[in-house]
Amino acid sequence: MDETVVPGMLAIRHAVENASQEPITDAGIMAILRGGGGVPSHLRAVFGDVSLASILNVGASAGISRRTILDAYRTARDSVAAANPDLDAALKEDW
Repeated sequence: MDETVVPGMLAIRHAVENASQEPITDAGIMAILRGGGGVPSHLRAVFGDVSLASILNVGASAGISRRTILDAYRTARDSVAAANPDLDAALKEDW
């Protein structure tokens, strides 16, 4: 995937690269957004350092629903202490 095709992907990649020396693939990013887990530092970077809009754009490009992404965030928040006030607010709106 490339930034001109999927707005937000570059932001996610940069967040992960800044947080971890372990590489991430596009498939790994999509697995995180689907709630499939991943490297804890990757989970915290994606859900803690990337804007809600970017996360939703990348997810939508792969057919991942907002609800699935929010469920994945909730899991990451509970398991690895990912924190994002915008995602917390979205959780409150949706539930």
